[in-house]
Amino acid sequence: MATPRADDWSWFPALALGVSFLKCILINAYHSTDFEVHRNWLAITHSLPVSKWYHENTSEWTLDYPPLFAWFEYSLSHVAQHFDKEMLVVQNLLYTSPATILFQRLSVIVTDIVFIYAVKECCRSVREEKGSKDLLGHPFFILAALLLWNFGLLIVDHIHFQYNGFLFGILLLSVARHLQGRHLEGALLFTVLLNLKHIYLYIAPAYGIFLLRSYCFTEDNTDGSVRWSSFSPVRLVALGSIVISVGALSFGPFIAMVQ
Repeated sequence: MATPRADDWSWFPALALGVSFLKCILINAYHSTDFEVHRNWLAITHSLPVSKWYHENTSEWTLDYPPLFAWFEYSLSHVAQHFDKEMLVVQNLLYTSPATILFQRLSVIVTDIVFIYAVKECCRSVREEKGSKDLLGHPFFILAALLLWNFGLLIVDHIHFQYNGFLFGILLLSVARHLQGRHLEGALLFTVLLNLKHIYLYIAPAYGIFLLRSYCFTEDNTDGSVRWSSFSPVRLVALGSIVISVGALSFGPFIAMVQ
C-alpha cells in the first residue's frame, strides 16, 4: 500500500477526526468554574433584553467579553434550548444537568471546525521547501499535527472549558490570509477577533505595523528597505474603514443605549 503524500492532503481528515474523537471522549471529564461562566452567559443573552446583558449580576460571573462574543453566546443559546431549557434560566446558578454538559462540550467541539479549517489554510500557505518525502517528516504534516493536537488547547478547552480553539482559529485564518496576500480579509478577521475577545489587543500593535509595512507601502527599495514615497493613503483608509465598521457593528447598539 502506497504511503500518503503530504501534498495530497488525504491524511488531514484522519488527523482532524482523530483529535475530534479524543475531544468526544473528554465530554464527561472534569470542568472548572468557566463551565458555569459560559452557562450563565448563555442564560443572560437568551433570557434578557440586550440592554441588560452587561448589567445582569445575579451571578458573580458577569458578562465581560466584547459584544461579538455576547452575540456568539446568544446564537448558541438558541440551540441550547433544545437540550435543556433550565440551563438558560439566569437564577439557576451552578446548573449542570447531563444535557447541559453534553451541549456545552459539543459546542466547543463543533466550533473547533473553524480551528481545523484555519490550520489547513495555514499549512497550505506556508512556503514548501525541498525536504523529506516521508509524510511524518514533511513540514505540512508536522505543523498540522502540532496545531491540531495541541495539548494545551485540549486541556484548556475540553477539560477546563473555554472556546480558545474557535478564537485561535480566527487568528490563524487571519494569518493565513496575510500569507496569501489577502490583507484586507486578514485585517477583517483580526478586527472581528478583537471584538470577540479583548485579550488579543496585545498583538494589535504588531498587526498594525505589519499591515502598514506590507499593505500600505506598495514598493521596496532594491536593498529591501521600505520606499516611503510608495505609501498609499487609499489603502490606509480601506484598513481604517474595516476597523471602524466592525467596531460600529459591535459596539454601536450599546453606545446607542448609552451603556
